[in-house]
Amino acid sequence: METKKSSLSGKIVTIILLGICVYLAAVIGMRYSNTKKTTNQNQSMNAKTTTNTINVGVDELALTAFVRTTTIGADLSSSMNTINLYSSDVAGKLTSLDISVGKVIKAGDKIATVDPSSAGEVYKPSDVKASIGGTIYSVDSYVGQTITNSTVLGTVGSAGELEITASMNERFLSTVKEGMKATFTTSAWPEIPFNATVKTISPKINSNNRTFKVTLSIDNPDARLKDGMYVKLKLIVEEVDNAIVVPTKAIGTYLGNSVVYIVDGKNAKRVQVTLGSANDHETVITGGLAAGDKLITAGSVTDGSPIAIVGD
Repeated sequence: METKKSSLSGKIVTIILLGICVYLAAVIGMRYSNTKKTTNQNQSMNAKTTTNTINVGVDELALTAFVRTTTIGADLSSSMNTINLYSSDVAGKLTSLDISVGKVIKAGDKIATVDPSSAGEVYKPSDVKASIGGTIYSVDSYVGQTITNSTVLGTVGSAGELEITASMNERFLSTVKEGMKATFTTSAWPEIPFNATVKTISPKINSNNRTFKVTLSIDNPDARLKDGMYVKLKLIVEEVDNAIVVPTKAIGTYLGNSVVYIVDGKNAKRVQVTLGSANDHETVITGGLAAGDKLITAGSVTDGSPIAIVGD
């Protein structure tokens, strides 16, 4: 009888101990599960925060000079200084003319003969001599013509310094100015830039091709440059001082308007801008931005995007 009671008591104790073990295991399992869940939630939140923050590149804007250029073909040629030739001492009928285009003469050479006699008078031929030497550039009179002391017989010219002549589209007429700087290269030395300056601008537009003529002087004459060379001329056609200039690639559109994004605290801010002149890579902003603004130039952002500035 006592043996049965003892066996029963042992079973009860065992059941109680098993119950305690099961309870403890359940408590520990719940705590582990909660801890893991909390950890996963924190990791998820951190990952979400990291994913939403966008790394961006930034340029701080400052007032600067803007330059727009155009490249056109042009020719090198010698400038020609011409002087008129007159029969300054005698008037009458031109009986001979001893000049032709390209002929080289010296001062004092005979260039024409004039008959100053009137009807009934004895023929009195008079020689006309050149007042200056050089190359005959044009012939402006003819044998048999009656001339006066102010009649131009022709022009004599002397080759001057090399200069560049170019034809430009009429849209540049309002922006190209005398004194503007330019560079040019030649086929013989394509890697060597030479400097030039706008000397004269023709006020006349060619109605056939809508161009005007521009002449430039060469800043530093060089023996490698030859009369008749073809050159590629890079000419400044517009200069703007104290401008807000941004990379054109930083400009986008939103609802049909031009916009850029700037840094606003820890976020990106969309700003509507007004565009001015542009060259191949840059655009002048005439409204919407100011010096000191931090322009986002790299990174895909929208208005309000949280950002992290690369390099800070």
